This record gives sequence, C-alpha cells and structure tokens, in this order.
Amino acid sequence: MRDAAEEENEAGTAEPDHEALGLHIANWWLKARRLREHMFGSALFADPAWDILLDLYTARARGERVQITSLSLAARVPHSTAIRWARIMTRHGLLVREKDPKDGRRVHVTLSEETWAMMKDYLERLSRDPATRAPPFLAPAR
Repeated sequence: MRDAAEEENEAGTAEPDHEALGLHIANWWLKARRLREHMFGSALFADPAWDILLDLYTARARGERVQITSLSLAARVPHSTAIRWARIMTRHGLLVREKDPKDGRRVHVTLSEETWAMMKDYLERLSRDPATRAPPFLAPAR
C-alpha cells in the first residue's frame, strides 16, 4: 500500500523539506519576537530560555559556535540572567558547555544532542501540521 507522500510525488508535487521549513520557522520566530519587543517593549514579554534554544538551534544549523557571553544578546536579557538560564538549562541536560580549545577563557554553549533532536522534531512537526503550518509568505525562498 502506498502512502500519501508517494502518491503526491507521483502526482508531481514533491514532499516539502520539513527540516528546512522547521529552520525557517525558528528564524521567523526569532524575528517575530524581536518585532514584538520593538513594538510593545521588552518589559511585558520575556522567555529567555526559549530564545536561547531558538538561537542555538539556528546557530548549529548554520554551523556556527556560540560563546556563552553571546547568550544575553540572543535572549535580550542582562548577562547575569543569560548565564543563570544557561546554568539551569545545562543542569537539565538541554545545553552543553565546552571550553574553547584555542582559548581556555572562552566557553561555547550548544544544544545537547537530545535537545537538538527535540527542537528539530518540534519545528518539523509544526511545518507538517496544517493547523500550525506557517503561511505561504513565511516559506523559505527557493
């Protein structure tokens, strides 16, 4: 028995790249949060842990390493708040801290493998679900 994706492919409509769509949703989400902050201010809305996860997800997808000191910029919170959240998230296994092999004073932070897989799955599910699918104007450029 063939599944719907096979039938769609035979009909000439290819299954979308849900990994790319998921990454696009993460980037869009970060931009949307920045616009919300710009328009409504930052005092009403704060979600530094989620901002950190989104930023580290998109950085890993781009092949970039993130210094722990940069998390405050990503989360738009004071340095001490970002460090505190990084510590909490590391303790819960969401993040991994790594010393820079070239400069022991620098510490990089990344998503743990399990968190990377969960974020990827979460964003891909959003891209697949018609109820939560991003509108066409959010689709990545081809």
